[in-house]
Amino acid sequence: MTTLRDGINATAERLAHTMAGAWRRGRQHREWLGLDEAGRESRLRDLGLARIDVPLFWSEGSSASDLLPRMMAVYGVDEMTPLVVGNGVKRDLERVCTLCPQKARCARVLDDAPEPETCGFCPNASTLEALGSH
Repeated sequence: MTTLRDGINATAERLAHTMAGAWRRGRQHREWLGLDEAGRESRLRDLGLARIDVPLFWSEGSSASDLLPRMMAVYGVDEMTPLVVGNGVKRDLERVCTLCPQKARCARVLDDAPEPETCGFCPNASTLEALGSH
């Protein structure tokens, strides 16, 4: 049985997580804006991204950098395994996550400590399921 104190603690934890993510995104965005054109091009090249990908990472609300690691954890996928890091798999997962129209739903579902079956709406679900089985 959930007590009022448990509910307040869970809400405070979600709020702290949201605030930390917003602060981190803001800091990263300010760092990006502080780079000159050559620095931006170099950073994009290092990440294997094109200039067209840039606006996708500075969207309002939940972002791929916040949601994807949490969704990967649901499926038991370590984001630093060679299978994920190599061959651009993580970059592909991030692009799919960034373009997903279900970010608000995803954030709500992830806040409730879901099981993989609850996350079937995620466009990365089948890939994450396959990665989790390795």
